[in-house]
Amino acid sequence: MNVWKLTAANTLVKCEEDAVPVPGKRRVRVTKVLVNRADALLYLGKEKTRYPIIPGRYAVGIVSDESGSAQIPKGARVLLHSYLPAEDTGTEPKNFAEDDFRICGQTSDGFLRDFVYVREEEMTVLPDAVNDEKALLLSFIALAQATVDALDVRRGEHIAVIGANILGIFVSRLLIYRQAAPILIDARRDRLDFARSRGVYYTSPADETLFPMLGEITGGRLADGAVFIPSAGKHDPALPVSVCAPGKHIAYCGLNPDDLTLDLGKAIRKQLTVHGVPDGTDYLETAINLIANKTLDLSAFRFTTYPADALKELLGELGGSLVPVSEISVINLV
Repeated sequence: MNVWKLTAANTLVKCEEDAVPVPGKRRVRVTKVLVNRADALLYLGKEKTRYPIIPGRYAVGIVSDESGSAQIPKGARVLLHSYLPAEDTGTEPKNFAEDDFRICGQTSDGFLRDFVYVREEEMTVLPDAVNDEKALLLSFIALAQATVDALDVRRGEHIAVIGANILGIFVSRLLIYRQAAPILIDARRDRLDFARSRGVYYTSPADETLFPMLGEITGGRLADGAVFIPSAGKHDPALPVSVCAPGKHIAYCGLNPDDLTLDLGKAIRKQLTVHGVPDGTDYLETAINLIANKTLDLSAFRFTTYPADALKELLGELGGSLVPVSEISVINLV
């Protein structure tokens, strides 16, 4: 089978390897892989990993064997899970985040290859109402839903969301669905403009105007909760504590290889409840329903499909420019 592998920073090689069956796992033909800035930073050596590694965190495929259960028959279209339980390595040192999770394409091999072998509990069957492109966004939506649930949001509350990447926009949209009022904060004006075009009414630049604008929106009060998106850029991880009113909930959403520094003393003084929400796998069925029932409108996202031969060039482009949040890049492997 064809495999695309990072052997060092800026070094992506295509090679052939045997697809060796693994007892207890199903064979899945990988059909499409979402490629984003996280993959590009890994390619450029700006994110830590252990080489060699196969990139590709988000993928869909088709089950190509007949050895499993009736719930997942041969030919079933599936979403491959991006975050997997860490395997017991005994005394061998683990990579970052591996105490509980393996991150496909970063701390363990990802999906840029023709075939993978996975357990049935490591994939989710897709209904006809969710096409392959929309399915590639399910992990983001599921994580957003897990984050909103962690905050115990009430109707009418103002929730600060720091980071207007695709995950931050989904968190904001789901807060609106809960009849809360998100305040989306980011350093990039283009992201905020896109969010407003998708119905996120309150936005603010992450600069000196933030607190005056927050007071204007809330009537002079601090936010009723806050979400921090580490993957959205170099925002101050202490900002959720600063913008949140005493006695409320804040959430740090998603696994990130970089260390986050937080003044817990201030959080304790404000009696804040701090949640870490690393993964949304348990919410994938909820995310499927949100798409299938058209609760979340994905029509503004533009999916562009590339052949596998364009992968190296695409990774270079994604790592070197400010890609619009609406642009979704997909590698087609069939």
